[in-house]
Formats: sequence, structure tokens, C-alpha cells
Amino acid sequence: MRSMGKKNFKQGDVFLVKVEYKQAGTTKIRPVVIVSNDKAIDIDMIIAPVTGQAARNEFDVPIIKWKEAGLEKPSVARASKIMMIHNSVLFKRIGELQSEDLENVLRKCRECF
Repeated sequence: MRSMGKKNFKQGDVFLVKVEYKQAGTTKIRPVVIVSNDKAIDIDMIIAPVTGQAARNEFDVPIIKWKEAGLEKPSVARASKIMMIHNSVLFKRIGELQSEDLENVLRKCRECF
């Protein structure tokens, strides 16, 4: 998969990524939100996984404007599960978080770490 140029990514973007589940031997497409500061985005970036499952703890942030973010159903961003990924695993941009949702996710990331 070709990597996209740095200019194509910004904090708050919602992308689909291909996630490999080694134990099950399967892959699934899952949404993530970029939480890296725009100045720090390079070939690697920090993302928070997004799920349609119910919030499990205080660091699972409900995305209030989920439709506007390009998500198919009510979702939460898992601020306690942030990770660094290479931009080549970003499959497709589906939207971006609205400013209030992005601020909530970033605040929980700061609280968690």
C-alpha cells in the first residue's frame, strides 16, 4: 500500500485502518482518529482507536457528532489505547472530528498519560 504524503493528514482526521488479528488469523477494517499534533505528523503518527462498543472506562470518549465524523454508528474514541502507527496502514479517510469532539478526545489523552 502506498503511503500518503504528510500534507494529507491532520489532527482530528478519521481514517479506516486494516487491523490484523494474529491469534484469529483475520484482518478487519477499523476506524481511528489521528491525535498527533499537526507539527508532529510524519510517516508515523499517534492514533486513538474508535469503536461502536459501549464506553468501558472514563477514558472512552463518546463522539457526539459521529455522523459528521463519517462514522456509521454512535462511537467512542479509546484515549487509553493510543498507539503509534505508520501512515501506510491508513486505508481511507472517512471524515474528521468536530472541534468539540476533538477537544474532548485530546483532553482525555492528556489525562490518561
